[in-house]
Amino acid sequence: MKNSRISVIIIALLLTSFLVACGSDNKKSDDVNISMSPKTAGPIETGKTQSFSINVTGTTDTGYTVSAPAGAGCPSGAQSGGIFNCVPTAAGSHTITVTSSKDTTKSDSATLTVWAAFADTTVAGAECWPTIGTGANRIRIAVASNFREPADDLIKNWFLPSTYGANTAVQICTGSTGNFNNDFNANGFGDYKMFFAANTTAGNYEGDTGTTSFVYSEGVPVLAAKKTDIPSVTGLITGKGVSVPEGNVYTVTEPLAALSANYEVNTASAQMVSVADSSAPYGVAARDILNNMMGTSLHGTVPSWVFSGGNQTNGLWNNIDQTFWAVRDNSVTAGGTTYDTTDVKSGMIAKSSICSEIAPNVTNPSWVYVEFTNPGITLTQKAILLDPANATASKLNDYIQNAMTTGKWAEFLDKNCYLGAD
Repeated sequence: MKNSRISVIIIALLLTSFLVACGSDNKKSDDVNISMSPKTAGPIETGKTQSFSINVTGTTDTGYTVSAPAGAGCPSGAQSGGIFNCVPTAAGSHTITVTSSKDTTKSDSATLTVWAAFADTTVAGAECWPTIGTGANRIRIAVASNFREPADDLIKNWFLPSTYGANTAVQICTGSTGNFNNDFNANGFGDYKMFFAANTTAGNYEGDTGTTSFVYSEGVPVLAAKKTDIPSVTGLITGKGVSVPEGNVYTVTEPLAALSANYEVNTASAQMVSVADSSAPYGVAARDILNNMMGTSLHGTVPSWVFSGGNQTNGLWNNIDQTFWAVRDNSVTAGGTTYDTTDVKSGMIAKSSICSEIAPNVTNPSWVYVEFTNPGITLTQKAILLDPANATASKLNDYIQNAMTTGKWAEFLDKNCYLGAD
């Protein structure tokens, strides 16, 4: 009986040990595995967030440690949970490693590529668009608002040849030439490596940069309206001594001094007219054209048929983009405020702004416009390389100069509704 009792006790102890063992994490370390994803992350800019997912298997202990360079901006030491975030502070290629807390021989790694973020633009009214291209060689260019779409086209064309654009990204920032000029004079060029002005302003920086500015185009000002609002150019202007026929386009070749004798704005149908202020070169062109035709005194006094509900000087728009949007979209957001422009039927804008909707291959143009092509009225637009020491910007400058010598630039300008640079 005594032996029987001892046997029962031994069996009970063995059973208890078995149950305890079954309830614990007693798996072999060979069963533990840890992985992270994505294995290759980025590129992202400094200050942006990159998330990594962690999966630990073969153990109930899912803890892990993270090891990464300080510039990667990742958490350090022991971690838990299936996701952690890195907010890098330094550009470069960062290797990030996670190691299982259960078995420190088990780890996995990923690579995070980081680009240096551009400094926030301080230029009033400037808008910086998504970067074109991918690569560590990154530049920012300042572009007059009228040249925004052509500049986008230009950069994409530049990326096509294998000798240009490799490992390169370009950010285009558009705004008023006057505002860029004021900011450069006050604060320097900052991250901007090239400047495409809407007038000859770029020539002012030849002494600062050691490079020579060049004429890249002649911009054409137009008085334009959506065809749904004004179906013919006769709704935009009327002739005095000259006949303005019905149609989609009318070309004024006369000099400024002859405008008052030959034309006037058809204020009965063209109002309200959208106009940019004097900080914008196209605003200056609009002033010269309208004042000569109508005997007004823009920008000092705004006539009743010119829209003046914006938040800029005398209620006029800050740049040609806003002037265009007022006609096209029936509203403009400027300075954080949205303005209703449903009563705006026409505007003094750049021909390039409507180019894609009036080009020769467009069978049903959606705009009517009067273009002013006299050399004394068109806008001579200059560009300049601001940082000749920057290899990427220098390559872009070389690309443009080469295109000019081969005649390809003239084709590019014609496609984007500019006149050739003589």
